[in-house]
Amino acid sequence: MKPIKKKSRLYHEVINEIFSSISKEKLKPGDKLPSERTIADLLEVSRTTVKEAISVLEANGIVLIKPGVGVFLASHTKKVIQQDLLAVLAPKQHDLSELIELRQAIEGEAAYYAAKRSTPKQRVEIEKCFYNLKNAELNGELAIEEDYAFHKAILIGANNTAMADLMAVISDKVFFFIRQNRMETLLQPTEVKVVIEEHRLIYEAIRNHDAESAKKAMWEHLHSIKVRHQYG
Repeated sequence: MKPIKKKSRLYHEVINEIFSSISKEKLKPGDKLPSERTIADLLEVSRTTVKEAISVLEANGIVLIKPGVGVFLASHTKKVIQQDLLAVLAPKQHDLSELIELRQAIEGEAAYYAAKRSTPKQRVEIEKCFYNLKNAELNGELAIEEDYAFHKAILIGANNTAMADLMAVISDKVFFFIRQNRMETLLQPTEVKVVIEEHRLIYEAIRNHDAESAKKAMWEHLHSIKVRHQYG
């Protein structure tokens, strides 16, 4: 586990870190979870936040609390536990569909303008974010922060204050959408290479100053998420 950086809906982020630990098989079905104090220290959150997360997981049958002994993951299969965790965190499908459409409108144009007018320094940052994301994906990590950083770097590279301001308003929704999408992707390992390729096409179009291809690649990447995960 690593310290949580995002400071909204913290108990969701605790659940997210448990999902990540299960994906990496640091936690397995039936395992005892670390103590509340240990989890709070590792993730740099309050014990109240950890208690809230554990209560939600218990209510959904994902963990079992044995008084005086500890908290244990249910003895379901790994995939079932991950699907149950995902269900706890899932926003409404209709909301996700609308968010994808909004992101297509804004981020498609952002990719277009990033290809046209990003500075050399901004293109270096986009490249760094792409390789950070690719490496995290290949290592089987959730790569939520890396995905968010890649898309944010492109937005900055567009050099359009109005776009940046609008995305800032919905940044929390975008972050949680990315988390949802990446958790679902981990449940279908064959998709990882597809997602890497989609990001590569966006990055290379921007690097090559091909504005139309950058816009198309971004739009199609977001559309493919909608199709793969059936968001409306």
